[in-house]
Amino acid sequence: MSNKERSINEETPILEILTQIKNGIRDPKNLPTDIRRDCVEHLWHVEGQSTAVIAQILKVSDKTIQRNKDIIRERNAKKLTSEDRLKILGELLAKGTAAHENLMRLARSKEGSLQERSQSAYYACKILEEGIKSYQSLGYFPSKPMQIEADVHYSHEEEMSPVQLKEELARLEGIVNTKGIVDPKIAKLIETVKGQIALAEAKLGIKELKTWIDESDKGKATS
Repeated sequence: MSNKERSINEETPILEILTQIKNGIRDPKNLPTDIRRDCVEHLWHVEGQSTAVIAQILKVSDKTIQRNKDIIRERNAKKLTSEDRLKILGELLAKGTAAHENLMRLARSKEGSLQERSQSAYYACKILEEGIKSYQSLGYFPSKPMQIEADVHYSHEEEMSPVQLKEELARLEGIVNTKGIVDPKIAKLIETVKGQIALAEAKLGIKELKTWIDESDKGKATS
Protein backbone atom coordinates (compact mmCIF):
# COMPACT_ATOMS: atom_id res chain seq x y z
CA MET A 1 0.00 0.00 0.00
CA SER A 2 1.39 3.41 -0.95
CA ASN A 3 1.68 6.25 1.51
CA LYS A 4 -1.21 8.03 -0.20
CA GLU A 5 -3.55 5.04 0.19
CA ARG A 6 -5.87 5.02 3.16
CA SER A 7 -7.17 1.83 4.74
CA ILE A 8 -10.57 0.74 3.50
CA ASN A 9 -13.31 -1.51 4.85
CA GLU A 10 -16.87 -2.48 4.00
CA GLU A 11 -18.08 0.93 5.23
CA THR A 12 -15.95 2.83 2.70
CA PRO A 13 -18.16 4.11 -0.15
CA ILE A 14 -17.51 2.21 -3.38
CA LEU A 15 -17.71 5.42 -5.40
CA GLU A 16 -14.93 6.90 -3.27
CA ILE A 17 -12.76 3.83 -3.86
CA LEU A 18 -13.35 3.93 -7.62
CA THR A 19 -12.57 7.66 -7.72
CA GLN A 20 -9.27 7.01 -5.96
CA ILE A 21 -8.47 4.23 -8.44
CA LYS A 22 -9.27 6.43 -11.46
CA ASN A 23 -7.17 9.27 -10.00
CA GLY A 24 -4.23 6.94 -9.45
CA ILE A 25 -4.34 7.34 -5.67
CA ARG A 26 -5.20 3.69 -4.98
CA ASP A 27 -3.83 0.55 -6.64
CA PRO A 28 -6.80 -1.74 -7.44
CA LYS A 29 -4.53 -4.78 -7.18
CA ASN A 30 -4.45 -4.25 -3.41
CA LEU A 31 -8.23 -4.37 -3.02
CA PRO A 32 -9.68 -7.13 -0.82
CA THR A 33 -11.68 -9.65 -2.84
CA ASP A 34 -15.08 -8.63 -1.45
CA ILE A 35 -14.38 -4.92 -2.02
CA ARG A 36 -13.25 -5.60 -5.58
CA ARG A 37 -16.44 -7.57 -6.15
CA ASP A 38 -18.51 -4.59 -4.97
CA CYS A 39 -16.55 -2.38 -7.37
CA VAL A 40 -17.31 -4.81 -10.19
CA GLU A 41 -21.03 -4.71 -9.33
CA HIS A 42 -21.07 -0.91 -9.35
CA LEU A 43 -19.18 -0.62 -12.64
CA TRP A 44 -21.35 -3.31 -14.18
CA HIS A 45 -24.84 -2.48 -12.95
CA VAL A 46 -24.64 1.26 -12.27
CA GLU A 47 -22.19 2.50 -14.91
CA GLY A 48 -22.92 -0.21 -17.48
CA GLN A 49 -19.26 -0.92 -18.19
CA SER A 50 -18.22 -3.97 -20.21
CA THR A 51 -16.16 -6.84 -18.82
CA ALA A 52 -13.06 -5.65 -20.67
CA VAL A 53 -13.35 -2.08 -19.37
CA ILE A 54 -13.91 -3.24 -15.78
CA ALA A 55 -10.87 -5.51 -16.04
CA GLN A 56 -8.79 -2.58 -17.27
CA ILE A 57 -9.93 -0.30 -14.45
CA LEU A 58 -9.34 -2.89 -11.71
CA LYS A 59 -6.14 -4.26 -13.35
CA VAL A 60 -7.23 -7.89 -13.40
CA SER A 61 -7.98 -10.38 -16.18
CA ASP A 62 -11.29 -10.60 -18.05
CA LYS A 63 -11.75 -14.10 -16.61
CA THR A 64 -11.49 -12.73 -13.08
CA ILE A 65 -14.20 -10.16 -13.79
CA GLN A 66 -16.37 -12.84 -15.38
CA ARG A 67 -15.99 -15.03 -12.27
CA ASN A 68 -16.90 -12.02 -10.12
CA LYS A 69 -20.00 -11.48 -12.24
CA ASP A 70 -21.03 -15.12 -11.81
CA ILE A 71 -20.68 -14.80 -8.02
CA ILE A 72 -22.66 -11.53 -8.07
CA ARG A 73 -25.44 -13.22 -10.07
CA GLU A 74 -25.60 -16.09 -7.57
CA ARG A 75 -25.57 -13.65 -4.66
CA ASN A 76 -28.44 -11.63 -6.10
CA ALA A 77 -30.42 -14.66 -7.31
CA LYS A 78 -32.77 -15.30 -4.44
CA LYS A 79 -36.45 -16.08 -4.14
CA LEU A 80 -38.29 -12.80 -3.73
CA THR A 81 -40.65 -12.41 -0.81
CA SER A 82 -43.65 -10.08 -0.82
CA GLU A 83 -41.57 -7.58 1.14
CA ASP A 84 -38.76 -7.81 -1.43
CA ARG A 85 -41.20 -7.15 -4.26
CA LEU A 86 -42.59 -4.09 -2.50
CA LYS A 87 -39.06 -2.76 -1.94
CA ILE A 88 -38.18 -3.25 -5.62
CA LEU A 89 -41.45 -1.65 -6.66
CA GLY A 90 -40.71 1.30 -4.38
CA GLU A 91 -37.24 1.71 -5.90
CA LEU A 92 -38.63 1.59 -9.43
CA LEU A 93 -41.33 4.09 -8.51
CA ALA A 94 -38.72 6.44 -7.02
CA LYS A 95 -36.52 6.19 -10.13
CA GLY A 96 -39.51 6.74 -12.43
CA THR A 97 -40.62 9.75 -10.38
CA ALA A 98 -37.11 11.23 -10.49
CA ALA A 99 -36.90 10.74 -14.26
CA HIS A 100 -40.35 12.30 -14.71
CA GLU A 101 -39.39 15.32 -12.58
CA ASN A 102 -36.14 15.82 -14.53
CA LEU A 103 -38.00 15.71 -17.84
CA MET A 104 -40.63 18.16 -16.61
CA ARG A 105 -37.85 20.45 -15.41
CA LEU A 106 -36.38 20.35 -18.92
CA ALA A 107 -39.84 20.94 -20.40
CA ARG A 108 -40.24 24.11 -18.30
CA SER A 109 -36.69 25.30 -18.94
CA LYS A 110 -36.14 28.31 -21.21
CA GLU A 111 -32.73 27.07 -22.35
CA GLY A 112 -33.84 24.39 -24.82
CA SER A 113 -35.69 24.86 -28.08
CA LEU A 114 -39.47 24.63 -28.25
CA GLN A 115 -39.26 21.20 -29.86
CA GLU A 116 -36.84 19.93 -27.20
CA ARG A 117 -39.11 21.14 -24.40
CA SER A 118 -42.14 19.58 -26.08
CA GLN A 119 -40.31 16.28 -26.48
CA SER A 120 -39.33 16.37 -22.79
CA ALA A 121 -42.98 16.85 -21.81
CA TYR A 122 -44.00 14.04 -24.16
CA TYR A 123 -41.50 11.56 -22.69
CA ALA A 124 -42.47 12.62 -19.17
CA CYS A 125 -46.02 11.55 -19.99
CA LYS A 126 -44.71 8.31 -21.53
CA ILE A 127 -42.93 7.48 -18.27
CA LEU A 128 -46.22 7.79 -16.40
CA GLU A 129 -48.05 5.78 -19.05
CA GLU A 130 -45.50 2.95 -19.12
CA GLY A 131 -45.30 2.98 -15.32
CA ILE A 132 -49.05 2.50 -15.01
CA LYS A 133 -48.92 -0.37 -17.52
CA SER A 134 -46.15 -2.03 -15.50
CA TYR A 135 -48.10 -1.69 -12.24
CA GLN A 136 -51.20 -3.08 -13.99
CA SER A 137 -49.24 -6.10 -15.20
CA LEU A 138 -48.05 -6.70 -11.62
CA GLY A 139 -51.62 -6.49 -10.34
CA TYR A 140 -51.24 -3.27 -8.36
CA PHE A 141 -53.59 -1.27 -10.61
CA PRO A 142 -56.82 -2.51 -12.24
CA SER A 143 -56.22 -3.64 -15.82
CA LYS A 144 -59.60 -2.40 -17.07
CA PRO A 145 -60.05 1.32 -17.65
CA MET A 146 -61.78 3.07 -14.77
CA GLN A 147 -64.59 5.47 -15.58
CA ILE A 148 -63.79 8.84 -14.07
CA GLU A 149 -66.58 11.35 -13.86
CA ALA A 150 -65.03 14.79 -14.00
CA ASP A 151 -65.63 18.14 -15.62
CA VAL A 152 -62.36 19.21 -17.28
CA HIS A 153 -63.28 21.75 -19.94
CA TYR A 154 -66.96 21.03 -20.37
CA SER A 155 -69.54 18.56 -19.10
CA HIS A 156 -69.36 15.08 -20.66
CA GLU A 157 -73.16 15.19 -20.98
CA GLU A 158 -72.97 18.28 -23.18
CA GLU A 159 -72.88 17.39 -26.86
CA MET A 160 -70.82 19.67 -29.06
CA SER A 161 -72.05 20.69 -32.47
CA PRO A 162 -69.85 20.06 -35.54
CA VAL A 163 -68.99 23.76 -35.55
CA GLN A 164 -67.90 23.61 -31.91
CA LEU A 165 -65.94 20.43 -32.60
CA LYS A 166 -64.15 22.16 -35.47
CA GLU A 167 -63.27 25.10 -33.25
CA GLU A 168 -61.98 22.84 -30.47
CA LEU A 169 -59.93 20.77 -32.92
CA ALA A 170 -58.46 23.94 -34.43
CA ARG A 171 -57.54 25.12 -30.94
CA LEU A 172 -55.81 21.85 -30.05
CA GLU A 173 -54.09 21.66 -33.44
CA GLY A 174 -52.83 25.20 -32.88
CA ILE A 175 -51.30 24.14 -29.54
CA VAL A 176 -49.56 21.20 -31.22
CA ASN A 177 -48.14 23.44 -33.95
CA THR A 178 -47.08 26.15 -31.50
CA LYS A 179 -45.19 23.65 -29.36
CA GLY A 180 -43.53 22.22 -32.44
CA ILE A 181 -44.64 18.68 -31.67
CA VAL A 182 -43.88 16.37 -34.57
CA ASP A 183 -45.48 12.99 -33.98
CA PRO A 184 -47.06 10.78 -36.69
CA LYS A 185 -49.55 9.40 -34.15
CA ILE A 186 -50.83 12.87 -33.31
CA ALA A 187 -51.05 13.82 -37.00
CA LYS A 188 -53.00 10.63 -37.72
CA LEU A 189 -55.32 11.28 -34.77
CA ILE A 190 -56.02 14.82 -36.01
CA GLU A 191 -56.93 13.51 -39.47
CA THR A 192 -59.17 10.86 -37.90
CA VAL A 193 -61.00 13.48 -35.83
CA LYS A 194 -61.46 15.64 -38.92
CA GLY A 195 -63.08 12.68 -40.67
CA GLN A 196 -65.33 12.08 -37.66
CA ILE A 197 -66.38 15.74 -37.63
CA ALA A 198 -67.15 15.58 -41.35
CA LEU A 199 -69.28 12.49 -40.69
CA ALA A 200 -71.10 14.32 -37.89
CA GLU A 201 -71.75 17.25 -40.27
CA ALA A 202 -73.11 14.83 -42.87
CA LYS A 203 -75.42 13.21 -40.33
CA LEU A 204 -76.65 16.62 -39.21
CA GLY A 205 -77.24 17.67 -42.81
CA ILE A 206 -79.21 14.49 -43.53
CA LYS A 207 -81.28 15.05 -40.38
CA GLU A 208 -82.07 18.62 -41.44
CA LEU A 209 -82.94 17.44 -44.94
CA LYS A 210 -85.34 14.81 -43.59
CA THR A 211 -86.97 17.42 -41.34
CA TRP A 212 -87.37 19.80 -44.28
CA ILE A 213 -88.96 17.02 -46.40
CA ASP A 214 -91.33 16.04 -43.59
CA GLU A 215 -92.41 19.65 -43.05
CA SER A 216 -92.85 20.08 -46.81
CA ASP A 217 -95.05 16.97 -46.99
CA LYS A 218 -97.13 18.23 -44.04
CA GLY A 219 -97.58 21.59 -45.76
CA LYS A 220 -98.84 19.95 -48.92
CA ALA A 221 -101.22 17.76 -46.94
CA THR A 222 -102.86 20.75 -45.21
CA SER A 223 -103.13 22.84 -48.36
